[in-house]
Amino acid sequence: MEYGLPESIKGLSNSLEASRDASRGLSKSIENIQQDGLDVAKQKAQERRIALHQAEVKKQLAIHKALAEYRHRRLITEEEYKLKVEFVKQYGSKDWEQVLKIKTELEKLEELEKRQFDEDLSKVRWVQFWCFMAAAWIAWYLTWGIKD
Repeated sequence: MEYGLPESIKGLSNSLEASRDASRGLSKSIENIQQDGLDVAKQKAQERRIALHQAEVKKQLAIHKALAEYRHRRLITEEEYKLKVEFVKQYGSKDWEQVLKIKTELEKLEELEKRQFDEDLSKVRWVQFWCFMAAAWIAWYLTWGIKD
């Protein structure tokens, strides 16, 4: 076995080679991390562009919906005006007031029916919730509760 300067140089050379390999691996890891960061930034930018585009589309849809609703309401208003003119010519303005009262009564009745329907639906959902809870408890009891 030889000791001395040649062995020391050989050991130093191997250490330097190992350090160089470790440096290459570290550099590669840093490059990969930087690439991952770049990929995440690109993905976030793409998501922001998509979100912006979707917001524009929703805005345009909202405008179109608002225009359609405006046209619909205007058509109803014009129809009501025509009906009023024809009705007043035929029956008089006092009878038109009766028609308006009937209309108001019908609207109140529809609102009452809707409110009652919503209340009934709420009750049904409450009962449904408790049925699900009972079913979950029974399933738990049959699965885990019977174990001795």
